[in-house]
Amino acid sequence: MWKKGSALLLALGLVLTGCSGQASLVRDAVVTSLDKPNYDYQGSLKLVGDVDKLPAALGEPADAESIAVLNALKAGVTVKGSQLDLQNAKMDVVVNDDKLLRDKGVWAGDKKAGVELIVSGSDLYAKSSLDKKYLKIDNSTGLGAAGETAIDPAKLKDYQDKMNKLTMDFTKKYISKYGYKLSNVKDLGKETVTLPNGEKVETAHIAITLDTKELIQMFYYTANDAVANQDVKAFAVDLMVLTQQLEEEMTPDAKKTTEAEKRATAEAAVTAGIASAKQWLETEGKVYTPDKVVELLKEEGFHGVNWTLDFNIDKAKLPIRQKSALNVTFAVDKTQKPLTVGLEAESVSYNFGKATKYDIPGKDASLTVEDLKKDPKAIEAFDKKGFFRSFAETLSTEPSWEMDAVEAVVE
Repeated sequence: MWKKGSALLLALGLVLTGCSGQASLVRDAVVTSLDKPNYDYQGSLKLVGDVDKLPAALGEPADAESIAVLNALKAGVTVKGSQLDLQNAKMDVVVNDDKLLRDKGVWAGDKKAGVELIVSGSDLYAKSSLDKKYLKIDNSTGLGAAGETAIDPAKLKDYQDKMNKLTMDFTKKYISKYGYKLSNVKDLGKETVTLPNGEKVETAHIAITLDTKELIQMFYYTANDAVANQDVKAFAVDLMVLTQQLEEEMTPDAKKTTEAEKRATAEAAVTAGIASAKQWLETEGKVYTPDKVVELLKEEGFHGVNWTLDFNIDKAKLPIRQKSALNVTFAVDKTQKPLTVGLEAESVSYNFGKATKYDIPGKDASLTVEDLKKDPKAIEAFDKKGFFRSFAETLSTEPSWEMDAVEAVVE
């Protein structure tokens, strides 16, 4: 996820942009933040709305364990960390209600259940406060199931860096030109934000609200823009060429092709994909209008989405504070009253350009999956009363899990 964070930022940018009024300031802030990925941050994430009514609506009355799960989801998690750049970050995640984990016997102690994560290039380090060492998911030996294929770590890093730069350059260029005009943008005036470091910052407070219809309209706008935008096509071709190069490096027995052959293949595939998308937009796209799609969704029990985004942006056009409230209203069947369940998130970013430094765990402070396989006693570094113990045991006995875990982080 970290390695492809720029792709997520693109999706975020599409939702946050618009060229009318104050929305353009939000768009500029997204682009500025991409150029300055060095900061400290704090945030929270939790489930809200008719959460307690979900079991009954799904026909499964809540038992004690289900109630504990729901309570944990409502309490959410608290996140704190430092982002040094797009490839290096530290994050501490704390479960605000850890009763279920304690009841299950996978957490103990005075502190709330939590995990510390450190991403360093292609490597992920993880540990809880109960553990003596970090579990290191190491991607330096190559990609592939059970190590059947391998690539020089230096070459792998070179490809990853090229892909990241290509994606980031495209993201910034595309977001800065994206022209969809949002219909519900409010300028809430100036607001002073007190940061976790005690600094007070004067900001512009902007709120954006999107409903189901507008999200669908944005999808159509973006799709129509993509099939006609030469920057999108060029990016897709370049990314496909790099991907083909990496695949050939990873597979020693693969037939090698020239740069020209790879580019010709990528051009043909992207052109065909664009033609197919364009045809769909000109046919089904005109039948399934935003109003029609909203109507069909309601018939299926999906009554709507309401997404509110709040931004506090400083004079340097940096997004200091962001709030998101995404609420979905639905009914399991027509006889039930619709429920609304939402996800609320808040984050504060500060110390731009001077994020808090941290140490990368050395060999004496971390254990890889291979270490656990070679020395069964090494598992004792993970406390029996911590949830990482069973996770580490599973990794050490299931070879394929290591690469699955790596791909979830670095892709």
